[in-house]
Amino acid sequence: MGITVVDIAKKADVSVATVSRVLNDQQKVGAERKQRVLAVMEELNFQPNRWARGMRKGSAGEKTGQIAMLMVNRPDTDLHQAYAMQNMHGAQQEIAEAGRNFLFCIWHESDGDTIPDILLNGEIDGLLVKGQSATETGKKWLSRYPRVRINPSDPSKVDCDCVMVDYERGSRDCVAYLAARGHRRIAFVDLQAFDSKLLGYRKEVKELGLDADEGLIQVRDFPVPLKSNSDLDWAIENLWSLPKPPTAILSHDYLCSAIYKSLANRGLKVPDNVSVVGYDNVLDCCRTLDPPLTSVDMGAFDIGKAAAKQLFERIGDPQGRSRKLYIQGRLVERDSVRDLSAKETT
Repeated sequence: MGITVVDIAKKADVSVATVSRVLNDQQKVGAERKQRVLAVMEELNFQPNRWARGMRKGSAGEKTGQIAMLMVNRPDTDLHQAYAMQNMHGAQQEIAEAGRNFLFCIWHESDGDTIPDILLNGEIDGLLVKGQSATETGKKWLSRYPRVRINPSDPSKVDCDCVMVDYERGSRDCVAYLAARGHRRIAFVDLQAFDSKLLGYRKEVKELGLDADEGLIQVRDFPVPLKSNSDLDWAIENLWSLPKPPTAILSHDYLCSAIYKSLANRGLKVPDNVSVVGYDNVLDCCRTLDPPLTSVDMGAFDIGKAAAKQLFERIGDPQGRSRKLYIQGRLVERDSVRDLSAKETT
């Protein structure tokens, strides 16, 4: 790896931000410090990226043709999840079709205050951001670039464009699908309280006049990433302690394997005794379960493509009003749901 701005900063005994200001020829750097930085650059034969001087915020600098996806303060396990990979694949395809280069970077602020070179060197036209910065310094560096957030946890607090899963709509679609097949007692099981999912569940249950029994909602907050989802006996125990157990369960694909197992331990079979519907259509989960799991595909690939398209628009109009775009999912039917409607009409 060549000489970086971090190396320059250490040798010149200045901050990385100061080196960046010198690269961008900003007036905020004192003459003495500027000369010290320039001297170190010459000593180390540092060759700044040819785009760097045009990338300060508000500049109409020459475009680099490069777009970066930046994972900020996200667990490393995200890289092994199908959903995150599909996000990346969708974005990469859209960027390639536009004739631009795709870059990827992981940034853990807990590793120190080091700002990624991808931000410092001005080698990109814009950012696709998964996660969020927890420091004012990090937020300022991100704000220098046109950017689009992907699936922010709280869209109401986002000050830039964002593209998101419409979890509320997806949850409502699942409940409606089950209700159309004669299910009136539908349970909601999760290991993290995603407000939009639960809100969609509650709204559709109320709108369709289904059983709004709070005992049907089984949620426990666990650390993310989950260290284990193998034990959901507590949820099934609670549900089958109700006077009237559910006829269907809505949960996440990654949890449905444990749900199947817990149901089997009670002598219950999917879908003969209880139907199960999942979220996200994670194929290695859905197809390997017996029976294969019906799940709502939340459009991870489409979200990546849409985020890249939105970023291109933002690059072309940096001062335009930010947008929040929701991507709707689609239900993929397999064999985990029993139709009770025919039984009820006989």
